[in-house]
Amino acid sequence: MIGGYLHRGMPVANMYFVLYSYNTVSQAQLLLRDLKIAQYAKLPPRAAFTAQIVGTLLGAILNFIMMNSIIDNQREILLSVQGTNIWSGQQPQQYNSQAIAWGGLSHELFSAGQRYQWVPWAYVVGLFIPIPFWVVHRYWPKLRADYLYTPVIVYFIGWLCVGINSSILSYFGIAFLSQWWLRTRYPRWFTKYNYIVGAALDGGTQVMVFILSFAVQGAGGNSHLFPNWWGADQAGNYDHCAMLN
Repeated sequence: MIGGYLHRGMPVANMYFVLYSYNTVSQAQLLLRDLKIAQYAKLPPRAAFTAQIVGTLLGAILNFIMMNSIIDNQREILLSVQGTNIWSGQQPQQYNSQAIAWGGLSHELFSAGQRYQWVPWAYVVGLFIPIPFWVVHRYWPKLRADYLYTPVIVYFIGWLCVGINSSILSYFGIAFLSQWWLRTRYPRWFTKYNYIVGAALDGGTQVMVFILSFAVQGAGGNSHLFPNWWGADQAGNYDHCAMLN
């Protein structure tokens, strides 16, 4: 939003602004998160940082190769609004849409009196959302309103409003199992193994996505469908969400 107002009518400039501001901060937060996990797991900091650098370099190369292969073989699906139960162009297309909306038409869409004038006001609203919970915790501490972390709650509420978000059910399931059941019933196991298991789940997911993309789902050109059953509906979306009309 700031880049759009600084460089009005310049979508490409807005893309560079996002690249060197938001993306830099976001990647730094991810690196710090992984270093924190390494600290919990009592790994040497230099070894963890070296692994991050190697992984970043290899990841950039592999992601570039995968992206080119997927675009070449699934171009028509990626350009469609609906996508399929496997491929969707929502993520890459949103960068182009945001660059035009914020970089090319920011004043016409988001200024006072315009169609989406309420969007910038969301920052002001966000400043006041934690206050009621602070007041409740201040006067009735036994209600434990301090456990309600409003930035996380608001973030996921916003995520539910767009795109393909059925994966959020898995997030909450694993979080409930880890942060409540294991943490309260088996605190020693949680302290010793939880962060290692979390890192293993992240790494295993990335390896699985890579293998499935090329071996099964057609990133390399040919796809091999799973047998049709309740959990793999070939006639629609795997998660049984309705298709767009």
